[in-house]
Amino acid sequence: MAGIGIAAELGLPSGNFSNLSGIGLGASFKADLPIADNFAVTLNAGFMNFFGKRSQLFHVQDLTYIPTKAGLKYQLGEHFYAEGELGAALPLNKNQQTLFAWSPGIGNQFNLSGGNKLDLGIRYEAWTGKNNITGLDKSNSKGFVGVRLAYVLGI
Repeated sequence: MAGIGIAAELGLPSGNFSNLSGIGLGASFKADLPIADNFAVTLNAGFMNFFGKRSQLFHVQDLTYIPTKAGLKYQLGEHFYAEGELGAALPLNKNQQTLFAWSPGIGNQFNLSGGNKLDLGIRYEAWTGKNNITGLDKSNSKGFVGVRLAYVLGI
């Protein structure tokens, strides 16, 4: 069944990204468009803000992005699914670059009245690109565990 969902997002930075931010919060819209019995194409766009770490010695700016992704979702059971998405994370901060986004994840949908659902998903998401600091040949990578709680309207 096709569905359009609006969600609250939580991002828990991992690896080196956890040195810059302790938590990210955001929102997203996602459409599921069935293409076969257990397969759907997903279209996802949102807003994500990772709060910069602060101390007496340093202040890291918040990192704000608009992630846009498309992917495939496979229903493993009546309510349980696995999915993978690819796209871009578009920066809203100055001096930041657009990053390649990818995310595998799993989730469970709980039936509500009227064909609507509550969707709880967890994923690993990474945004990668080339570092924009001259003289450094390092990857600009931001990885996090994402938790998404959505209200899905069945259409």
